[in-house]
Amino acid sequence: APPHRAVGPSLGYGKSSLAAMRKVYGGLVDRREAERIERLAAGLSQQAPPWAAQYLVKAAPVAGVFGALSQSLGPRIYQFHLSLYRFYKRLPKNAASCLWGLSLCFYGGRYPLALAVLEAFKLTGGSEMAMHLETIKETVEQVQEASAKDDRADADGDGAKDVDQLDAKQLASRKLSLLLRIVDPGEVSEALRGLCSGYLGIIAALQTKYARTTALAHSIGESCRPAAAKLLAPSALAVTPPEHRKWVSPCINYFCKFLAAVVAWRLQSTLSTFQSGLAGGLLAARSGFALLQSANMIAPGELGETMSDEVVGWTLAAGGVYYQLVQGGAVPIVFYPVLWPLGVLESWLKLCITLHR
Repeated sequence: APPHRAVGPSLGYGKSSLAAMRKVYGGLVDRREAERIERLAAGLSQQAPPWAAQYLVKAAPVAGVFGALSQSLGPRIYQFHLSLYRFYKRLPKNAASCLWGLSLCFYGGRYPLALAVLEAFKLTGGSEMAMHLETIKETVEQVQEASAKDDRADADGDGAKDVDQLDAKQLASRKLSLLLRIVDPGEVSEALRGLCSGYLGIIAALQTKYARTTALAHSIGESCRPAAAKLLAPSALAVTPPEHRKWVSPCINYFCKFLAAVVAWRLQSTLSTFQSGLAGGLLAARSGFALLQSANMIAPGELGETMSDEVVGWTLAAGGVYYQLVQGGAVPIVFYPVLWPLGVLESWLKLCITLHR
């Protein structure tokens, strides 16, 4: 029998999906890698419980494309942000402080939790968490290297790669066996335990700092729930099949919690805008003047005799608050690749802190 290569047609769903998504993502998706991940997902679906297998089968093409896309873009995104961090660390201290102050002044209100978690990271064992993250990173790299070597293997010497001659279930079993051989369970368990402890410590610190916000969200949600039940429940029950009506009440409850969280965090964002604008403006002004002094553009004793740094700092603060509250504080498209991880982290932290209430 010829080697089993055309995976998409054999599963009956992959080829058209992969072709359509490849048109969207272009050369970012490795077709062979996407098909391999799709086969792995399909193999896992054959070993999953019946209720989950049908969903895993349907999700296999998407998992293949996005898995290949993440393998292609992930290292590039990591290297991009790593190079930015290294550039920031190489800046003179005053220049870095001035840049950080300007960022706080004009964008700090958008990311209050993400900025607070950076401080909490330092206070709750950030160096240990960084060490555990490095352990996980090294393990992932070892697994990727071993998997790539396994993909090139041709043990029987027939000219066809061994992984291309396996069906989905056999491929999943082969990769799972490789994973169990490479990964050190004790090392990974210790790293995950350390990351979990650090994460819980950060969440606890943020909950303490933003207890009023979560309490406000909880209070707003409890207050609007009766009215929402009276307004939404009859219509929701009318369009919901009888066997699914038990989900109407929980859905309305979570809808109220979601709206309450949006309102509460919006109010907190307004307060954080004033705080970050003032702190960032003064930091940027003082660091900027110190930078000018180090460049001999300002006499050493001149700054202490005037209020120039306070005037510039308050002016920057006013501009930052105006830009964020009145102009919307949108991140320029040039800075979006730099700041989008903070946006993702901010949304995740808001959800975690609100739900931990």
